[in-house]
Amino acid sequence: MKKTLYLVLKNSEKAYLTLQQLKSEGYNATVISTESLRHAIDYHPEEHHFFNLRHLENQEMLESMLCLFVIDESQLEQIKNTIRKHTNNFKDIKGFMYSRDIDDYEGSI
Repeated sequence: MKKTLYLVLKNSEKAYLTLQQLKSEGYNATVISTESLRHAIDYHPEEHHFFNLRHLENQEMLESMLCLFVIDESQLEQIKNTIRKHTNNFKDIKGFMYSRDIDDYEGSI
């Protein structure tokens, strides 16, 4: 059975090092820059969207990243253990993770 592991990490150099480690272990993911609702509304009230060209032009990172991993069920504990180790159980890098079963999966990547 396939699983989806959702990982949200606050952007930092340590977060990127964690992703590099996961890549070196053979994992791949879709990574999306994200921003919390609180941050988007409280700090950018004039912007009525969550991403704009200013972020690209200034090469700004948003507040956090969402990583979507599609993995075999047998890989779940190993990837979670790697994440726990590199985030110090989310104490050094703020974030969270959870997984869900995939009932229907097809594709080439």
